[in-house]
Amino acid sequence: MARKVFGDSLKNAMGKTPPSDDDLDVKRTSPTVARAQASVLEEDKHATRLIDPTAIRMSAVMDRIDPSDGLDELVSSIREHGQKVPVLVRRTEDGALEIVYGRRRLLACRQLGQKVRATVMEMTDEEALIAQGVENNARQDPSFIERALFVAGIIRELGKTDETRKNAQTIAYRALQIDESLVSRMNRIATGIPIELIQAIGPAHGVGRRVWEKLFRLCEKDVARAREVAGKIPRNIPGPDRLEAAVTLLTATKPSTQKTHPSERVKIGRKGNRITIDVDADLVPRVEEAVRKLVTELLDRGQDGPE
Repeated sequence: MARKVFGDSLKNAMGKTPPSDDDLDVKRTSPTVARAQASVLEEDKHATRLIDPTAIRMSAVMDRIDPSDGLDELVSSIREHGQKVPVLVRRTEDGALEIVYGRRRLLACRQLGQKVRATVMEMTDEEALIAQGVENNARQDPSFIERALFVAGIIRELGKTDETRKNAQTIAYRALQIDESLVSRMNRIATGIPIELIQAIGPAHGVGRRVWEKLFRLCEKDVARAREVAGKIPRNIPGPDRLEAAVTLLTATKPSTQKTHPSERVKIGRKGNRITIDVDADLVPRVEEAVRKLVTELLDRGQDGPE
């Protein structure tokens, strides 16, 4: 499905693999054999094969907050109907196999203890990230914050120096097909909100940039408080409600941690037959109620006593 949806975009991300020394020797020996060999090699690059899922490592840049979230349905589908769509894997410079897209299918096959059907291709870091981003866009459910985290991951991995940062931003907007100015905003939001708070909120599907940007500005003012709020987000409510809860908690005035003696919060004075009570504003309703109740009880006792 993925290759059908964005095959042309993926082809544009791929570069031609330079021929090996063996290929050159074959070409010198026989043009006909060389063409046949090249055809086999090209077909092999795009052929699917069954691979032990534990032999494929995750990439450094993730496009989901938690790829295993809600995985049970996919596991059941693959168990019953088999894996219909192959994952895309690349071989890195150190010879390892690394997932490009299809993380959830890979995790499902790991859970089932069965081999994963995969297409193995030679790809650079930049090509792999573009392919991952294009597939990410083709999904029906990418959320804003997951896309922002993907952008931040690209810049983190490819933009380690001032010279490479510009290229990393270019890769990011090519991968997600967004405006270049939005890349910078998304990166600031994803890196400015503590990751523990993002994880506590989750993807929050359906919520756009403005609310996340509002949360980012609140986090900028007090990063320590933002980390503290992460532990107070209710987990039994939908993601968008968790995001609103985080904004509300960070907007609320933080209660003072300074302890005050009860006598300092309620002061009673007397002058002649007049009694005055000065209390903190938050205590006024309770003190007023207590005084009225006490006065009523005193009056009732006077009426019930001896005449």
